[in-house]
Amino acid sequence: MLMHSHSLYRIYFGDARDKIFPKDYLNLPPDQNILDKEPFSKLKKMMGIKHLIFLHQVHGTKGLIITSEAQAAKIRPFAVDGDFIITNVKHVGIGMVVADCLPIILFDKRNQVLSIVHAGWRSSVEHIAIKAVDQMQKNFGTKIEDIRVIFGPSAKVCCYKVGEDFLDQLQDFEFIDQIVQRRADGLYFDLPMFNMVLLKSLGIKKDAFRFEYNDCTVCDETFYSHRRDAEQAGRNMVVASLT
Repeated sequence: MLMHSHSLYRIYFGDARDKIFPKDYLNLPPDQNILDKEPFSKLKKMMGIKHLIFLHQVHGTKGLIITSEAQAAKIRPFAVDGDFIITNVKHVGIGMVVADCLPIILFDKRNQVLSIVHAGWRSSVEHIAIKAVDQMQKNFGTKIEDIRVIFGPSAKVCCYKVGEDFLDQLQDFEFIDQIVQRRADGLYFDLPMFNMVLLKSLGIKKDAFRFEYNDCTVCDETFYSHRRDAEQAGRNMVVASLT
């Protein structure tokens, strides 16, 4: 577990020690306050949050925009389909659960707007990170030069092996040589690099990105990994909030 603390926001990067499994969080009672349930309850004190929002992640490109505490209070955890959340409301935790997909945190430092994005390969090739930025711009007036980007733990190019047919998913991208490595034993996909290149295409500068939390979930066994453990894998929790 790691906590990234900034004067304006905090990010919790969880790992396998949280013992989060789909069979548990997808079957919460309708009236369950998730902040009263372990391991989520510890975030109330650690992050100073009053509400905690998770979506039912579907590897798509739709998301949720939260603009009031009252709205946040009405959202049942894991009940709304979507793969990104954006908010300008302080003390509302916005989270994703991942097991190799890339969690991307976008922060608009001028308008104090925070977004968390669930970027697996499917949603990545559908430009989910760009679509999240677009919604920040449309709803909060975010400017590209004010965006900061933090990548959380994910499968990385060291371990993300793919088949030859995976190249069909990338045929529309001119930068394929930057994101796929061909080795003696096959092809390896660079999911973080893919999303960085897409975000840089918007004009986000290289020095706006932070990678120190982007550990490989496959080769680092402190994290859950679907590619390593298949259906036995739990999920790594990533939660961000404005302070």
